[in-house]
Amino acid sequence: MQFKLPELGEGVHEGEMVKWLVKPGDGVAFDQPLCEIMTDKATVEIPSAFAGKVGELHAKEGEVVHVGQLLLSFEGGEGKAESKSSDESKKPSAEKKLDQAPAGSPPKQAEQAAKQMSAAPAGASYRENLEPGTRPLAAPSTRRAAREMGVDLGSVQGSGPNGRIMKEDLSGGASKSNGTSGSRSSAATITPQLGDERIPFRGLRKKIAEKMRQSKDHAAHFTYVEEADATELVALRAQAKEIGAAEGIKVTYLPFVMKAMVAALRKYPILNSSLDEAAGEIVIKHHFNIALSVQTEDGLTAPVIKNVESKSVLQIAKEIQDVVERARHKKLTMDDFSGSTITLTNAGSIGGLFATPVINYPEVAILGFNKIFRRAVVKNTSKTKTPKEEIVIRDWTYFSISLDHRIVDGAVGAEFMKLFIQYIENPALIMLA
Repeated sequence: MQFKLPELGEGVHEGEMVKWLVKPGDGVAFDQPLCEIMTDKATVEIPSAFAGKVGELHAKEGEVVHVGQLLLSFEGGEGKAESKSSDESKKPSAEKKLDQAPAGSPPKQAEQAAKQMSAAPAGASYRENLEPGTRPLAAPSTRRAAREMGVDLGSVQGSGPNGRIMKEDLSGGASKSNGTSGSRSSAATITPQLGDERIPFRGLRKKIAEKMRQSKDHAAHFTYVEEADATELVALRAQAKEIGAAEGIKVTYLPFVMKAMVAALRKYPILNSSLDEAAGEIVIKHHFNIALSVQTEDGLTAPVIKNVESKSVLQIAKEIQDVVERARHKKLTMDDFSGSTITLTNAGSIGGLFATPVINYPEVAILGFNKIFRRAVVKNTSKTKTPKEEIVIRDWTYFSISLDHRIVDGAVGAEFMKLFIQYIENPALIMLA
């Protein structure tokens, strides 16, 4: 019997086989995790839909697998659970139907295209073997990547099932469209040296690389840095920390920073937006879902704290505590990564004055919160109209914000930071925002 990759979530059609949790010959119980699959949003465990003995594994670690693709074959077990999973994987979603057949055409045309593709000679143009009105087989994510690279899918020979065009097939098409050879000669070759250690470049590290490259390729980054007197924030957090501890909640500075972000974003909502390039529209969000960068042993991930505007500091602190714990134990779900409107990254516990964070594309802004330290500053301590400057010791910090200059002008970014810093220096004002 066969087990195929079931649906991974709405709009998710493929993922990377990060790790097999079973091997041929293993006895498997129903609902036992079989493998870890990484999608664009999260790493998920795929549970077994059968109870039996593993026969053969049909996918390798590091390979991109698609919904409905055969993962493993097994012996014995109950057919009911397996057939349900298999039946679901065989039913193409509406997006798949659109992907395989042109608008207004019957699905049979897509089947004919697949047959023609599989019968096409090596190196032949797919377009030459298509009947009029049919389209090359490719997932929506592959089509999007092709558009971004300027690749004509009709010129690409697919290496997937039934000639389906995979993302890795596009590099040859890109080279050909640029008038160069189809080889991947642009990739750097490193000559092995004695004592070198080689680690597979896959899983979360590879996904981070893809996201960073996507952000740098699309967004026009610029970073603005401002300093802040955090003395009042430190005092308020110390009080909240005691209150939270009584309820088993660890209160950090992050909930206060998030509330200050929301207060400033209400006046400058362009920073809480994204660019829909296909539609030619800027989408301004009037809800505030803040993604939080969390460092794990596998790399950086960014779960989302949703509807920050409607939650108290203690509620936000409790959610942060929960997602950080689950992130470090690989228990985050697809929903934890959905719907972010802006991102907060925090390296303050490690150190450093400030950084230039990379935008979490397609968002247009990411705020960096850095270490708080004691500093001697010149401050007006007079409570009258006559200034009285003194050197005092204050808690100090820097905030850095990276913005997409296509959407956010420098002056707007600076004004946002000015207002945001006011809330940081006077955190009681957050209650009035």
